[in-house]
Amino acid sequence: MPEQYDVIVLGLGAMGSAAIYHLTKRGQRAVGIDAFEEGHDKGSSHGHQRLIRRSHANPQFQPLIDRAFELWYALEGESGEKIMNLIGEVAMSSTAIPTSAGWSGGEVLDEQHLRERFRGFRPHPGMVATYEREAGYLRPEVGVAAHLRLAERNGAVIRRPEEVTDWKVEGNGVRVTTTAGSYAADRLVVTVGPWAVEQLRVLGLPLQVVRIANGYFRPERPDLWTAECGAPTFTLSVPEGEYYGMPSIAGQGLKIGRHDLGEHTTARTIRREISDDEVSHLRRVLDTYLPGAGGIAELGITCMYSMTPDGIYIVERHPLHAQVVYACGFSGTGYKFSPVIGEILSDLVTGSATTFDTSMFASGRFADGAHTENPRQGDHVTGEPVLSR
Repeated sequence: MPEQYDVIVLGLGAMGSAAIYHLTKRGQRAVGIDAFEEGHDKGSSHGHQRLIRRSHANPQFQPLIDRAFELWYALEGESGEKIMNLIGEVAMSSTAIPTSAGWSGGEVLDEQHLRERFRGFRPHPGMVATYEREAGYLRPEVGVAAHLRLAERNGAVIRRPEEVTDWKVEGNGVRVTTTAGSYAADRLVVTVGPWAVEQLRVLGLPLQVVRIANGYFRPERPDLWTAECGAPTFTLSVPEGEYYGMPSIAGQGLKIGRHDLGEHTTARTIRREISDDEVSHLRRVLDTYLPGAGGIAELGITCMYSMTPDGIYIVERHPLHAQVVYACGFSGTGYKFSPVIGEILSDLVTGSATTFDTSMFASGRFADGAHTENPRQGDHVTGEPVLSR
């Protein structure tokens, strides 16, 4: 007979690690299962940085981001790890004030003030820029590890690497079978990132996995493009596309990735190699708008966006089985919300009242055929700032 748990968490990336942490804080006996070793690059939680900012273009998200800030600070205090680094962010756009800074605390910078504050940026005629002070980057692998270590301290059992071969509802509970054994529990949380296309296949959720390429460049002008010299994170909305990035940090190269366009793929078939053409494209963007940033290419990595048609997440109970909850479709913008999504998942699976309005995360919004266009192939994401990586 398999050992009985209160909750099984499938997938221990950003959302799963946060969920099992919150569950064990509430005294739940939980086991977390992941197909890969910790720190793997087969999902969407690896790499050096993710953007975070206090503002959000969609007012419905503002309570969530405010709570996420509280929880990131709390996690740092409890774990002793430095995870959130608020070094400021410049958003530069060729069309309008970037929506990611569309809040009362952001500063609009004309060309003169932008050059005075941040000498490395090169705005072209007609471009506008904003600066947000309470913005910067998170260290995703450190955040995931911190959630897991604290969950283990609270009694969580972590099983990895174990690939799930089957999960099913049995009476009022669930059973999960892996390549190494079988587990039974009262409830189940599924947070498997791009692997949700497989694990939640029967639900027919409108998910599309997209490959995103990121390049790391050694700045030619480290005085302009290192965090140690005051360079901020950045987003670009320019004729070439939508981009996000971070300055060189602690000797790592300056990071840039394209946010609005990527090739369709799956978690099993993603092309991991970064081509010379992709590196050259990213360098040309840097040379055009951030001169001195694009020196020698030191590293190229890929990650996966699990896209919903409208770019807003899916977080809900299973439509047929109340003891199962899942979260997926974070569309390249979800990492910063992971501690509060983990809290919401803990509320949902234990039947506790959540303080947040999660109706916008219900997959039923797609039932009428609305929002059928892939937002990364168009100009904007409904309800979500385009530049939110």
